[in-house]
Amino acid sequence: MSKNRFINIYWEQYRLLEKRMIELSEYVEINPKNYAAFSNQFISMYLMICSEIDSVADEICCLLGVTDKKERFGINNKITKILENYNNLRNWKCTVKISYEPIFLVPFAKFDDNTSSDWWQSYNKVKHFRAEKDEKGHYNYESANLKNILSSLAALYLLIFKMNKEFGNPDMDMESSVFDIDFPTVL
Repeated sequence: MSKNRFINIYWEQYRLLEKRMIELSEYVEINPKNYAAFSNQFISMYLMICSEIDSVADEICCLLGVTDKKERFGINNKITKILENYNNLRNWKCTVKISYEPIFLVPFAKFDDNTSSDWWQSYNKVKHFRAEKDEKGHYNYESANLKNILSSLAALYLLIFKMNKEFGNPDMDMESSVFDIDFPTVL
């Protein structure tokens, strides 16, 4: 994939999702006290963000030379392949810049070979079993909440940032995002 195509397809879609998050923050302040807030708008956002994560992860796997579709089937396989090549990504921390108090997210910390992160597991429950209740009696659609939206958007941002690093494209203005990245080690 060319740099321009990447920017046109993935970065622009990310910017639209981020813009929508900013618009929604006018109704639900981005604050840890509101992490459990859920809505129909959040369901829509959550489904779009995680779908985009799946697509970007697939592109990164292709860039890494993972051509066998079986190795790229499912998010665990994709993220595992990405983390095998970029282990530091597991520890990258995003800081949310549009909140009144610091919010730090490490969206890939809990991914391993057999388990996806809690925000991805919640996404699957929202996607496939939205109207069912969990063991605590909460409907799965309630997992389309502010915390999971922020975590998934941060994950998408990190994947696109990493892909941009691979392309070496200085024209992408990733600094204008709602996230800052704290790199615990060298890229």
